[in-house]
Amino acid sequence: MKIIQRVAHQRKKKKSIVPDGKEESMVSSAGSNNSSMSENYSTLLQAFHETHEEANRLAGVNNRLKGLNNWLKNRVSSLEEELEIVKTDFEHLNMIYQSSGYENESTNQPSVKTVRCWKLK
Repeated sequence: MKIIQRVAHQRKKKKSIVPDGKEESMVSSAGSNNSSMSENYSTLLQAFHETHEEANRLAGVNNRLKGLNNWLKNRVSSLEEELEIVKTDFEHLNMIYQSSGYENESTNQPSVKTVRCWKLK
């Protein structure tokens, strides 16, 4: 809006400087300046709307990916906790196995008869 006011102000200045015979040509050139400014404004407005739509689309994608990222972080932490539990269970079972003394002498593995099933937590 300020640009239009400046152009109008410049037109007033030009009218006072211009002799009477050339005043009409100045008015027509000012009118063409107005139409070119209007075209520039509409072009800029259209570019702004396109940019705004793209920004909104990207914001939606960004929000969806943030949600996915948070879900994946939570999933990783729960799997890490589960891994720690399984490790401690394995260590516990390994200590029981080593202290039991039941080993298959040919393969150094427990025999089928002595393996007991332990439930994991």
